[in-house]
Amino acid sequence: KGAGLIKTVFNTDNVVMRISEKVLDLVTVNLLFVLSCLPVLTIGIAKISLYQTLFAIKHQRRVPVIRSYAKAFRDNWKIGLQLGSLELFDLFLFWGQTSLAFQALKTICLGLFLFLVLILLAAYPIAARYQLDWKECLQKAMIVTGLHFPWFFVMGSALLLLCMALASSVLAFLLGLMIFFLFGFSSLAFAQVGLMEKIFAQYQE
Repeated sequence: KGAGLIKTVFNTDNVVMRISEKVLDLVTVNLLFVLSCLPVLTIGIAKISLYQTLFAIKHQRRVPVIRSYAKAFRDNWKIGLQLGSLELFDLFLFWGQTSLAFQALKTICLGLFLFLVLILLAAYPIAARYQLDWKECLQKAMIVTGLHFPWFFVMGSALLLLCMALASSVLAFLLGLMIFFLFGFSSLAFAQVGLMEKIFAQYQE
């Protein structure tokens, strides 16, 4: 019985080992994502690389995470820069308007930013899954977001509530910062990958 118990514990195919492997992969890809986002301009490339690596992690075991992420980063730099620049430009417009005369423009920019957030929730996984240019990617993302708007509204609302929770206190912010630095980004994206695959499957049948 003792030998059988030891064999079960150290068997790499048991549930505990598979879960531990996934958790380690998520932590690794999360750290890679955080580091590759540091130049800020590379945030779009980092997001596509994150999703592309997570698609592999979801369906495979013993994924070479660092090598897969590095390859995705090299392969998607062009569309990543384009999508990331669009995201950063709209954010800059939203935060840049501070005077009273520009409050109406700021309101418009806020609406565009929230709309773009929902679109990009679909655009980055689409860019990670399919070889498209940025225009095709945004077009398909708009269609997918429109057809499945309730899901994207829920995801967007969850992100907003999460941001509000992090801003509620210094302790919540520091705790959230630590969690996101370790595994938060990859865990949220991993959950979204499962939903996006179900959506993709509807159009592949």
